Amino acid sequence: MIDPSFSTTYAGLSIGYFSSLVTYVVSVNITPGPNNIMVTASGMNYGYVKTVPHILGIAFGCLILFSLVALGLGNIFLAYPLLHTGLKIIGSLYLLWLAYKIFTSGGVDVEGETSKPTTFLQALTFQFVNPKAWVMSITAVSAFSLKGDALWLSLIVVVMTQFLLVFPCSSTWALLGSQIKKIMRSPKAAKMFNRVLGVLTASCVIFIVN
Repeated sequence: MIDPSFSTTYAGLSIGYFSSLVTYVVSVNITPGPNNIMVTASGMNYGYVKTVPHILGIAFGCLILFSLVALGLGNIFLAYPLLHTGLKIIGSLYLLWLAYKIFTSGGVDVEGETSKPTTFLQALTFQFVNPKAWVMSITAVSAFSLKGDALWLSLIVVVMTQFLLVFPCSSTWALLGSQIKKIMRSPKAAKMFNRVLGVLTASCVIFIVN
């Protein structure tokens, strides 16, 4: 005999719920943003394989961030707007620094090159000053958490859906960058492309401030 509480808990986790959640997660992770622009630049400059630690750092950073928001950390930013403003300032300054690094990159991955791809830890840490990641996490938890007995189960589903889908979404951009590298064989073309990506990274600050 099926426990009535069991059916009540899972009632909200319908096909419509999952399809809406997946659509949201894919849309916010596949669209251009600081993470995707940076992995595109990394894919072009270092290749996909060397960009994998960067992508894994994004995935695990989002896993931790989404988990913290699910546990109630996001409410702190809603209660204290000044903290959110401070995060925007820190994130904007860090993005501008990253934009400068991309803009001035030589665009060649050869022995003796001084620049190195973003590490797992650097990418993980960046998620905590990435305003887009905070907006994504707070919106996802707010919109897709269910009330009552299904609350914690729905929060776990939201967190794990983000964790599982961010890797293929970011990989798409890194692979795009690696393919562009094959086309832009001359250092001059590679530098020009890095400058475009650097400007795009810096432009993300506009959306953060707004």
